[in-house]
Amino acid sequence: MALARRRPSHRSNMPTAQQNHRAGDAQVIAQVCRGLVQVVNRRRTLDWLRSHQDKLLATPLHQELLYGTTRHYFSLTKLISEYLAKPLRSKDQDLYALLLVGAYQLRFSRKPDHAIVNGAVNTCAALGKPWARGLINGVLREVQRNTNAIADQEDGRLNHPDWLARKITAQYPNNSSDIFTANDQRGPMALRVNTRKINFQDYCRVLDQQGIQFALGAATNSLVLVTPQPAASLPLWQDGFVAVQELSAQFPSGLLLQALSPDLHSPVIFDACSAPGGKLLQLHESLCGQFSTHRLIGNDKVPERLEETKKIAQRLGHSDDARLFLQCADATHADVVAEQSCDAILLDAPCSGSGTIRRNPDIRILLQPEHLDDHQATQLQLLHNLWRGLKQGGTLLYSTCSLFDEENDQVIQQFVSAQPDTIVASVQLPYGKATRLGWQMLPTEPLTDGFYYAMLRKAVQ
Repeated sequence: MALARRRPSHRSNMPTAQQNHRAGDAQVIAQVCRGLVQVVNRRRTLDWLRSHQDKLLATPLHQELLYGTTRHYFSLTKLISEYLAKPLRSKDQDLYALLLVGAYQLRFSRKPDHAIVNGAVNTCAALGKPWARGLINGVLREVQRNTNAIADQEDGRLNHPDWLARKITAQYPNNSSDIFTANDQRGPMALRVNTRKINFQDYCRVLDQQGIQFALGAATNSLVLVTPQPAASLPLWQDGFVAVQELSAQFPSGLLLQALSPDLHSPVIFDACSAPGGKLLQLHESLCGQFSTHRLIGNDKVPERLEETKKIAQRLGHSDDARLFLQCADATHADVVAEQSCDAILLDAPCSGSGTIRRNPDIRILLQPEHLDDHQATQLQLLHNLWRGLKQGGTLLYSTCSLFDEENDQVIQQFVSAQPDTIVASVQLPYGKATRLGWQMLPTEPLTDGFYYAMLRKAVQ
């Protein structure tokens, strides 16, 4: 009997579009897991990842998963620990990250549960650990079965380390619950119109014409988008007509200009920690509108951050302006500013960033209690050094993006006690409230982050 011949298959050995899509998702999730390991285990910031390993934040999906998992890191770890029989080995922290990313998706994504679990299982191969498929599947199936009960129990406090939750509660007993909730939200997207290039009302009309909804901000030339969108997609972005700048950070320019003597014709202003340049460039734009000449010095000790400032200045059309000078130096060093040379100084001091947790969720993972003392020492060192460069009658504006008294009023109190020629001037802004020596905004305000300002004047001897 003749053997029947098999018909040739018309099926291609090429992967299907669906298989390619699954493989692509697995690669994205694997990269997100590697990014999470960098943050949690290697103590890298999300900003560091953006600058040094940008492929880990390459797409909106990367950003959503990495920022979202980081934002809910503490509640997710508590959840995973209930279904993980024993801790994973140190070399398998990428698998632990995979469980967190999968649990985040099950809690907060609209993607079907089965697709999330299958995607996580497929990612084991992308991580080079196919043997872990059963573990990942088993734990995430347990999370899936209990996700509704978890949602009912979740408390914003759970997304903060215990020490940070206690500190916020102690300093803000009446607002702590709202602060915890606010920290788990996404911050609004605020813009500053570059009035050196376009009239503020004209840019608002451009947004209206393109159907981009916005609200007016309380800072000069500011607005807040109803729906955030990629900065590069904003009209006239490449032409430098607009900048993204958090609303709380848009007030120093107005405060400093109001404090300048009306007799000044060519002010000299020093921005001590200026990178990445939002406040600096806004101040330059404001000075251009008020004075025919001025000298604005933008200083920062990190060369890479100063390069970023230069790029932003170039996009906004300020890079060839001789009135704006950038220098790389440590503002704690004695020679950073000449004696009695400045009419005004802006010190946006290094701090915990505790008022910006909703924008920088890695802060709640990386910040430690002892960092507050370290920051306070640096802040005082900066104040004492820069005070030498301020003219009599001049103004120093101190700012942080911190919620904590240790970096705010306590710093100002210690400085004033040591400097008898210091006058504390009042600050009043549209958001927030007065403290004993300054002004505090909170992330509970719908449009602002947690910023602190204090204004110090040098007495005329």
